Amino acid sequence: MLVNFSSIRTYIFDINGTVIEWNNLYPHIEKLISTLKKRHKKVYYITDNCVITREQIADKLTKLGLKTSENEIISSGYVAANYFESKGINKVYVAGERGLISELGDKGISISDDAAHILLSIDRNFNYMKLKKIGDLVKKGAKLYATGFNRNWYVDGEVFPGEMPIVEVVKKFTGAEVKLLGMPSPEMKSRLLEDVFLFPEDTLLIGDNLSTNVTFGNMCGFRTGLVLTGESSEEDLEGLKAEEKPTVVIRDVRNIVKNL
Repeated sequence: MLVNFSSIRTYIFDINGTVIEWNNLYPHIEKLISTLKKRHKKVYYITDNCVITREQIADKLTKLGLKTSENEIISSGYVAANYFESKGINKVYVAGERGLISELGDKGISISDDAAHILLSIDRNFNYMKLKKIGDLVKKGAKLYATGFNRNWYVDGEVFPGEMPIVEVVKKFTGAEVKLLGMPSPEMKSRLLEDVFLFPEDTLLIGDNLSTNVTFGNMCGFRTGLVLTGESSEEDLEGLKAEEKPTVVIRDVRNIVKNL
């Protein structure tokens, strides 16, 4: 075993694809997290999904059986709002949904059709005219940002588009680069380490995506665990460098409970 689960003090879980399939918990997750808390482990959640706010995510997890508070969640929408505030940016054009807009509003950032900064996210109402608008703003010098580079969003057995399809079409249309503010960005790392008191060597980040969750955890100096319930499979590990791989592949989360 590459991770001594009993020695880990802080567990950080990616949410979608790892803990929930949006409206349902994955098997044995409730038992795992309740056991961790009984053993006095710290538990936090991290996500690139900004469709709903951190408060709403906490409510969702609580209703599903995982009592959670807003301050136990770091979302890329929250990271983006803090980033823009720190840069003195007070208006943004958003291709995103109400959760993201609300996170920005909490930091005094307004949504504008004439902004010098554009934030891309999951947007179920993204359309041709929004793409044109983004192109027009980029021609005027607007900078592009994204809350995530995830290809998929898992919802109750179905696969929906994540942020990446929108990011890719915008990049192809505008020819401009997009700055990532979600996993695995330095901005997400800074926000997490500022908000959560932890020792990296005693922290395990568990996620389903090698390119986002595992890369981010490795960047932060955490131990990393890959579950096989979402984006990545064991076959995806082939050919990766050692620093790109998770510390451990978790085929059954019950094994964590057994080894606490």
